[in-house]
Amino acid sequence: MGYNGVLWEIEDKIAWETCPECVSPDAFSKKTFREILAYARSLGLEPVPLLQTVGHAEYVLQHEKYFSFREDPSKYDCYATCKPGVRRFIKRWIDEYLDLFGEVRYFHLGGDEAYEFATSPECQAEMRNGGKGKLYADYIADIAQPLLKRGIRPCIWGDQILHYPEAVRDLPKGVVIWDWNYSDGDTVPASVTVWDRGKRLSRAELTPEDIRHFPEIIDSGGNLRAFYTADALKRLGYDVVLCSSARSSGDAVFAVRQSLHAENIVGAARKTVEWGLLGTCVTSWAVRIPSYESQQMLLCLAPLTVRNATAPLAGLRRMCVKETFGTPDQAIMDATEQIGMPFPFVDGRTTGIQWTGMKDSRPAPPGYIRQLIGKWKSENGGAEWTANSELIRASSVRIEKGVQELNVFLPSAKKGFDVLDDWQSAGFFMSQGSLIAGAIVAGDGARDSLESDGSVLRRLHDLRREYKRWLGKRMTPRSAETSAGLVYDALIDYFEHTQVDSGVAR
Repeated sequence: MGYNGVLWEIEDKIAWETCPECVSPDAFSKKTFREILAYARSLGLEPVPLLQTVGHAEYVLQHEKYFSFREDPSKYDCYATCKPGVRRFIKRWIDEYLDLFGEVRYFHLGGDEAYEFATSPECQAEMRNGGKGKLYADYIADIAQPLLKRGIRPCIWGDQILHYPEAVRDLPKGVVIWDWNYSDGDTVPASVTVWDRGKRLSRAELTPEDIRHFPEIIDSGGNLRAFYTADALKRLGYDVVLCSSARSSGDAVFAVRQSLHAENIVGAARKTVEWGLLGTCVTSWAVRIPSYESQQMLLCLAPLTVRNATAPLAGLRRMCVKETFGTPDQAIMDATEQIGMPFPFVDGRTTGIQWTGMKDSRPAPPGYIRQLIGKWKSENGGAEWTANSELIRASSVRIEKGVQELNVFLPSAKKGFDVLDDWQSAGFFMSQGSLIAGAIVAGDGARDSLESDGSVLRRLHDLRREYKRWLGKRMTPRSAETSAGLVYDALIDYFEHTQVDSGVAR
């Protein structure tokens, strides 16, 4: 496709010596993973190791041995970075990564979404010397020094330091900032993320303070500027890798949102070329969500944009269809857009996926779906329940339309049959998900449409088995079982403990 590097976030999937307690039963041996790295290098794909050194440490901090490393004793995602034991542990693990990866030019230290950062007593005490931003920058500088001495560029995600605009300059200038932004696209945005405000804001909602911190947020025409933080970080003297996404939070578990991700990927790649950034990275967050094949039409967009930086988005998407399927027929774009429509009970946080809000694979507790529905019905006069119900009711028509368009497209394809096969499977699971969700909203009427005997539970158990089989094409049996459970078990629990009568789910 034209990529030249891979960012490897491998977490517990290697047989580590630094943290043997956290190693997955399905982990690669170091010998096997070195063979994978050698193969990647032979294809011209430069490896960049990624070790999370602040947040997203669930796979470590859930183990009792490391409870003392937690920022918050009741949470298990964030290291207490002020503790000397944590820093020694992280530096030892960096050395083990370097031994595994061999010669590298870049090493990614993670650092994003550290929601509990600086909440421990030790860090609170240290923070008095300059605030959270300086504490974060000093920690990154400390663990980055051994890398800088070896001529390796340390990297971090951009969001955390952007929460503290006054502290950005405290980072060593050798640090490469990977500025992830999965919302902006290839047009003037209606709103932009202002990290220190914790939300996306329209032009009218910006304050003089926002503009003082980031004058790049407004372009010369007075409009909001997409990916403005990349401009600000470059002005401050940092090399920037601008990151888009081919799958992210908000996608359905079976299929990605094609138009949203396409515009995001093209916009970030075009910005990279126009502003001379160090590079662009298309991320693909795999916490039990859609397959590689369902993203292939998206992944080819970034290299195409870099090579054709002035081409319009529609033209780039046409090129991608031709490259993937060997035909200029554009019907596939609308088909996959319709199939990939997310709605409740097929997306993350409304199944059993990431129900904690953390990046782990813990199954949802009994009654999770019931409690979620209760929350939707009780808050804001039930507005969220009403909106979700309408979305579910609309889903069946859209998905059916997408499946029909996909079937019409199939005879014109000359290649890319593995991609089409995955989209057909995604269409099946999405349509079944629409029926199940409809049964939750509408009760007996929708339930009886599932099977002649009206057994939603039987259908769910069949779907769980079929989904596990489908996942087994690309996952180990253990991982396929875990994933199938996360998608379906909370729904099975709901119907096992819900009486459905008189057309109302109670």
